[in-house]
Amino acid sequence: MDKRSLCLLIICLNVCLVIWLVSVQQVTLLESEVDFAGISSTLHPPTSANRGGVAAAAAAGAAAGTAGGFVRTRGSRSKPNQIPYQPSRTLSLNDSLVSNTFERPATPWPTTSRTPASPGQSTHLMDMPNFEYKINQPACDKDVKALVLIHSAIDNAEKRKLIRGTWANRTYINQTPLRVMFLVGAVSDKYVPSWQKYIEWENKYYGDMIQGNFLDAYRNMTYKHVMALKWFTENCAHAQLLVKVDDDVFVNTPQLVRYIKDPTFPEHALLAQPDLLLCRLVKESRVKRSYRSKWRVTYKEYPHRFYPHYCPGMAIVYASDVVRRLYKAAQKAKYFWVDDVLVTGILAEETGTKITSMDHYLESKDVWQLLEGATDLDDPPFLFTNHAVTPEEVFGIWQMAMERERSSKQSKSPKAPAFSTASASSSTSNTVVSAVLSANISEAQTSSGHS
Repeated sequence: MDKRSLCLLIICLNVCLVIWLVSVQQVTLLESEVDFAGISSTLHPPTSANRGGVAAAAAAGAAAGTAGGFVRTRGSRSKPNQIPYQPSRTLSLNDSLVSNTFERPATPWPTTSRTPASPGQSTHLMDMPNFEYKINQPACDKDVKALVLIHSAIDNAEKRKLIRGTWANRTYINQTPLRVMFLVGAVSDKYVPSWQKYIEWENKYYGDMIQGNFLDAYRNMTYKHVMALKWFTENCAHAQLLVKVDDDVFVNTPQLVRYIKDPTFPEHALLAQPDLLLCRLVKESRVKRSYRSKWRVTYKEYPHRFYPHYCPGMAIVYASDVVRRLYKAAQKAKYFWVDDVLVTGILAEETGTKITSMDHYLESKDVWQLLEGATDLDDPPFLFTNHAVTPEEVFGIWQMAMERERSSKQSKSPKAPAFSTASASSSTSNTVVSAVLSANISEAQTSSGHS
């Protein structure tokens, strides 16, 4: 046998080996299932391995002709309900269950719901003719001044648990004029039934989930955003504010409560403005046209070179009048998948709503300065952190906020020595933060998850 034949033989053997390994891995993934027999007591989300199994099962089901959703590819010119499913896109173990494609349920839209619409509530959401809540919550009490709605992805269970254990801790929130809930989309039972089952148990356990009947996907974010406006308008319209945030942002809820309650703060008058749309203003943002960009927009989707001024979706504060105005406009608007641009840019411009720029953000570079004691919670005061704050940082900031709350109450007590809350926060920050950062994050989450 000559060298060329030997080389070809070796290459063929390697190719066969790779194909065999891939086949074995697929079988392993497809056999991965989630046991929910004891979920009511443990309430653990599916693990990353199970996510891979779920994703592989979804791809296999699609290939077998059992797909439960349609996909709009970027730049597609067809109508949503005319787009055939594309089974070629499979997910790896590290992929999120929220895809980067535009997914919608199969024709027709789902007509059943766990929570039928109440009298007076609209049953359509933008171009969805029969929108319904798969999971819904009671309307706000009359004491609620600010409704905080958190955009979350189906599989972000750990982020939701972290939030519930810190800045949305129910023991604290129940003593304030705030209400906090999570917004998610639907998961097709033919794709990931284990995740839908988990979401239902999570809501049963915590009672703070709102789920729409559109598929939870990156290019369905506009539905989720407008669903937030809809829920506020129909269930919490008496509240002063709607605060819309992402689930990787820290909200300084004690500071928000101070601004709402205490008229001595300049922010108190700001938050009382009836035309308030408050955020970190984005100006002259160029539309992405590159095929390599995650945010690529076609000329048909948006023909202009620059977007109008808009609010990044990670943290936005709306006055109640602004919510109603934007919701009404959104119900008549053409769907555009870049939700923050559509709602706070295009529709705000159409309705004559002006954006108020907000400086109350804690930048990522400032977080560690705060946790290391170089600054305190009032240097400068903030309402939100930037994206992607870590769990350790969230626990550290929250612990400092709670220390400040306790110090503030002691300083107001007649028997307590007089001292400033800022100095108390600064003096205890190093001790508090070092203890928090050295603690095991999973144990901290477990201990606070039932609050």
